[in-house]
Amino acid sequence: MKFLLKLKHWQLFLLTWGLPMLVNVFTFSHPELMFEVFPVMMVLFTLGTLGWVWAIATELNQKLPSDTRLNSGRFKVYFSIPILYILGTIIYMGFLTDSSGDSMAVTGIAIVVLHLLSMVFIFMGLRFAAKTMKTVELGRVAKFGDYVGELFLIWFSIIGYWVLQPRLNKLIEE
Repeated sequence: MKFLLKLKHWQLFLLTWGLPMLVNVFTFSHPELMFEVFPVMMVLFTLGTLGWVWAIATELNQKLPSDTRLNSGRFKVYFSIPILYILGTIIYMGFLTDSSGDSMAVTGIAIVVLHLLSMVFIFMGLRFAAKTMKTVELGRVAKFGDYVGELFLIWFSIIGYWVLQPRLNKLIEE
């Protein structure tokens, strides 16, 4: 996923937000086509956006100052769960849907619980990536107040790509 950190901000934006939005515009008047293309758009968005966060956390973790260590192993475990959940949900919704009432209720409850848990793990991953990035920039372990801006920019990636990606390009080149 290191290649995501080497892309220009506009390339990353087009890959993760632009292409899915463009497909959405062209399939808007054809709902049957939209249902077929939606899983592909979600996979592109998920792999692009969460892959970008994964790349920030793992690649920059190697550039941390020698006297600082952040637990990237725990990040990898926690952040893998939402990725697997999202991809599993896409597969389930796209291919394995069942319309019986009892199974729909159980599926709905499971999706709500897994979704909330996934959101917690995603937020923890965003926090870890922001902390890693700021720690590399500062040369010391960053405190929450140091990286809260990066956290929000990663969270709102549609804006964050334009602000953070040039800084990430410089960090990767060094």
